[in-house]
This record gives sequence, structure tokens and C-alpha cells, in this order.
Amino acid sequence: MNRLIPFALCLALILCAGAALAADDAQHPFTVHFVVVPGTMPDGSDSSPAIMEFKKEAIKLAGGYTELGQTHGGSLNNGAVKDQENVSFIIGADKDISRELKAVSKKLFKGNGAFILCWPGKVIF
Repeated sequence: MNRLIPFALCLALILCAGAALAADDAQHPFTVHFVVVPGTMPDGSDSSPAIMEFKKEAIKLAGGYTELGQTHGGSLNNGAVKDQENVSFIIGADKDISRELKAVSKKLFKGNGAFILCWPGKVIF
């Protein structure tokens, strides 16, 4: 009986390690992009047409996107806080596409384009 307890513990440890390794195999490297585009164009007009084109480009570059919706941000303008209405997205891709997203956003939204933050991650499909 005393020999059975260490055997059972070793078996449980091996099974747990196998399950953990199997879970790691299901994960794939991924790059997560948090993208914020302006809700209005620099001239004050609606950016909806540009946002629609940005979505199409995100699909071409990454296969899809998740729209987080309207977000609010701010910056300093002559010492005062300037509120900004934006639209935010999470875009995952097999590689870092932040440069491509930046170029597209500059073309579509003019000015500085989008704010883009990216970091490495893992994904399970």
C-alpha cells in the first residue's frame, strides 16, 4: 500500500504535465494591435467613410478585427485639455503589422493617422 501512494502521485504529476504541454501546443504566437482612429476628420467632417475603408484594409492585412466602438481620449492643446472622440479596434495578426496599419491610417484619416499600440501574445483558435 505504501508503494502505491508514490506511484499514484507520480502518475498524477505526469498526467498534469502532459495536459499542460498539450494546452501550450494549442497556443500560437500572435501580435495584438490596439488601434485608435479619429471619429472626425481634421476638417471636422464625419470619418465614417474612412473607418469603413480602414476596416476593409484591416481584413486584408490581418483577416479580421474586433471593433471596440466609440472611445474618448484627450491631449493638451495650448495648456488646455482637448477632448477627442475616437473609434478603437483590436487587431490580431501572425506578425507585427503596425507599420502597414499606420500607413493606411495616414492615407485615410490624414494628419497623424491612428494611434497604434502593439504587443506580442499568444492565441488559441
